Amino acid sequence: MPDWKSIGGNVLLAAASLGLCVLAAEIALRAAGYEYSPLDIEVARNDQRVQHVFGDHHFVYDPDLIWRPKRNYSVFNDQGLRGPVLETPKPAGTYRVFTIGDSNTLGWAGKGGANWPEYMGELLTEVNDRSVVVNAGVWGYSSFQGLIQFRQMLDYEPDLVLISFGSNDAHLVYFSDAEFGYQRIRDARLDHFLVRSRLGQLALSLLNTRSSAASGELRHRVPLDDYKSNLTSIIELARARDVQIVLLTRPYMGVNLDPRGWMRFGSDYNTATAEVGASQGVPVVDVYSLFKDREQLFEDDSHFTEEGHRIAARLIFEHVLATSPD
Repeated sequence: MPDWKSIGGNVLLAAASLGLCVLAAEIALRAAGYEYSPLDIEVARNDQRVQHVFGDHHFVYDPDLIWRPKRNYSVFNDQGLRGPVLETPKPAGTYRVFTIGDSNTLGWAGKGGANWPEYMGELLTEVNDRSVVVNAGVWGYSSFQGLIQFRQMLDYEPDLVLISFGSNDAHLVYFSDAEFGYQRIRDARLDHFLVRSRLGQLALSLLNTRSSAASGELRHRVPLDDYKSNLTSIIELARARDVQIVLLTRPYMGVNLDPRGWMRFGSDYNTATAEVGASQGVPVVDVYSLFKDREQLFEDDSHFTEEGHRIAARLIFEHVLATSPD
C-alpha cells in the first residue's frame, strides 16, 4: 500500500520549497528594480504609447484600453473622468453631454487647465441648468480606444456624445492598436493578476515574446478603414441606446513635411470623419476648417491655447448645443 502519510509530507515539503523559491525570486526582482508592462513593445520613433504608460503618472496599464486614467489623480475624478462625479442611475430630467477624444479634448493638465468641454458646459448651463458636460478625453487616445471607452460610458446614460479623433489614429507605428490589443495568448484577466507582482511581470514579458518582434513595416495606429469602422460602430451602438452622436474633425495647424509625420495623413482622417457622418446621417462639426490658418489659437501644431479652447467651446456649442432640451 502507498504510504499516503509520507507522500503527503513530501508534497507539503515540495510546496513549501516552491513557495520559498517564488518568494525569494519576487524579493530579488524587486531589489533589482525590475518592472515590466505589457505595453513594452518596439515602436516607431514618433509613437507615444510607451510614454503614456511608462512615463506619465496620470495613467495605468489596462488590458483593453492599453492605458487608462488613474482615478482620483490630477484632473481625473473617481470615475476616471474630468468633471463632476456622476450619479448612477442618472437623475430624472438631467441632460448629459460627453466629449470623447484625445489630448485636445482633455485639455491642459492641472485642476484649472484649459479645456473646451468645460467652457462649453458653462455655456450649456445657461440654456439648461439641469445639464452637465463630462470630459472623457484622454491624452494619446485613438478611435480604437474611443470605441471601447464609448461602450463603458453608456453606463452613465449620456444623451449626447461628441467624438473627436484622428490625430493619434494617423501616427505611424510598428504595431497598430488593434494588433496590440487583440493579439492575446491569454485571457485579459490574467494580465490583471500577473501585473501585480514582479514575478508575474516577468512571466508577462516571456508570454509577450511571441508578438514582440516588429515586422519593420510602419502602419497607422488605426488604419483608415478601421477608423471609419470604429466611428460607424459608435454610431450604431448609440442608436441602439437612443444617444445622439456628433462627429468633430480634428484641428491642427500647417502641414508636416516629415514623410512619417501624422499630419501628412490628417486630411485623410478628417475626410473620413465627414464621409462617415454623411453616410450615417449624423452631424459633423468641421472644427479643422473653423480653425484653419488661425495659428494664434494653437500652442503647438495640434493643441489649442486657452483662447482657442474658449473659442472652440462657443463654436461647437453654436453648432450643436444651442437647441438642446430646456
